[in-house]
Amino acid sequence: MLANENLLDKPPKLVVFLVIDQGTPDLLNKYDKLYSGGLRFLVDNGVNFTQTYHDYSNTSTGPGHFVLASGMHPGPVGIIGNQWYDRSLGRGWYCAEDTLSYDLISNDKASSYRNVQATALGDWLKSQNPKSKVVSLSGKDRSAVMMGGKNPDGVFWYNKKGSFTSSSYYIKKIPFWLRKFNKEMGVKFYTDSTWSFLKNKNIYDENARSDYFYGENDWTTSDGYNPSFPIIFKDIQIDRLLNLFYVTPFGDRSLLELSNLAIKKYKLGKDDNTDLLFIGLSAADGVGHSFGPYSQEQLDNLLRLDKNLGHFIENVDQKIGNSNVLYVLSSDHGVIELPEYLKEKGFTSGRIPSGVRDSIVAKTLIKIDSDFGENKVNRYGYGFYYDDSIQKKERNKISQLIKKEMIKIPGIGMVLTKDEILSSDDDKINSRLKNMIHPIKSPDVLMIPKRFWSTRSQAGASHGTPYDYDSHIPFFISSKGLKKISIEARISSIDIAPTVSSIIKVTVPDNVNGKSVKIFYKD
Repeated sequence: MLANENLLDKPPKLVVFLVIDQGTPDLLNKYDKLYSGGLRFLVDNGVNFTQTYHDYSNTSTGPGHFVLASGMHPGPVGIIGNQWYDRSLGRGWYCAEDTLSYDLISNDKASSYRNVQATALGDWLKSQNPKSKVVSLSGKDRSAVMMGGKNPDGVFWYNKKGSFTSSSYYIKKIPFWLRKFNKEMGVKFYTDSTWSFLKNKNIYDENARSDYFYGENDWTTSDGYNPSFPIIFKDIQIDRLLNLFYVTPFGDRSLLELSNLAIKKYKLGKDDNTDLLFIGLSAADGVGHSFGPYSQEQLDNLLRLDKNLGHFIENVDQKIGNSNVLYVLSSDHGVIELPEYLKEKGFTSGRIPSGVRDSIVAKTLIKIDSDFGENKVNRYGYGFYYDDSIQKKERNKISQLIKKEMIKIPGIGMVLTKDEILSSDDDKINSRLKNMIHPIKSPDVLMIPKRFWSTRSQAGASHGTPYDYDSHIPFFISSKGLKKISIEARISSIDIAPTVSSIIKVTVPDNVNGKSVKIFYKD
């Protein structure tokens, strides 16, 4: 049996770290027999850690990508969500927000890793070997930013207006080759296209749930509710199409084409200094949110991803040789299926009604303003944030009032104070809640949905809870010729970055929460 230090004879020339946003292990397993391209290569040429979980509660994009690259629990570092309420500013704060930089195309406010108080895998690599290069690409800015770390060579994301862009934090201007790529990508011309079935219709009917399922979103502007597949892009307004492009399979295809171009332009994998390429694939998240993970749209998206990822891997093989490349595949979070579908399957499920929720919240805040003073408590998302001027005795009374009223909201399972979470026993759910808490940034009271209840009140699927369906993620380590095996020992997502570091012979900082896991091959 071989331990992980012998996984490769020497560190790979290139590590390609693939993150499928909302790419659950269930979907990889469910459609395994249908994959014949890139997903097939990754599954058949590597180690599958079947029991890998995020051990924190707000399972969303920003924290997920942060954990995968940093090996740190997100709460104590301050990445407590995609966004949260900043008491000192009196407004929401975005996890990748950078008020000192500007977007290189729009000149608007930018995104970067500047305000994140942690290093990441790419930083550890470049600290040990400055000649190594780190590039991070995604449809989402927060995905690319959180994976890229403090000091990458390039970070690019889709700007929801037809182009890939970056921030002045990273480079001074958009390179000519990217401007040329953006022009040739031609997103606005997709109005002449239709997203249709890649394969025979019977494959979708046999493997996914039925189409036109109540609870799905309707992307089109045609009259009436019609969440049917195929989707004719001319029925989507151009501004909405530009906004949605990165969460379609065509957006992922463009991202993989850009990734191939980045390998060439940055000369990744061309010498013995290990380089690192992060690719954040966003389509599964957009499709899953809109139509649900078991939809025919999601099946088609994954079949197209398998095909396009196959082309990408073939291109890498031609440039570098896949025996010189280490592929890592994971995800930032899972997802819950449509409540309407879950009810059909016998689950107690539902949607948290936004109208009822907001009414109860509003009445409670009016009561707090009346009894304790105005504007001392702010509600943001599913959390309540207290002004620092509130004394302990008042805090306790306010917390009890909020807990009493919020638990009345249909679909809310727990209402907990920050202190209650921190002092709770360390069972699975409580530990995940604790790992999401920051002593200053976190809300003073949090609402946690019931199991199998969606926070999307009208249509679509959601995530962001501490339950296993949102926490279970894939973790594959693959390279050409590696033996296909499965490891069923439980792995935490904080262990992924240290494990990759071990393989590429990079020292992990002492403050990192995760540990390298041993990889064994069966005789």
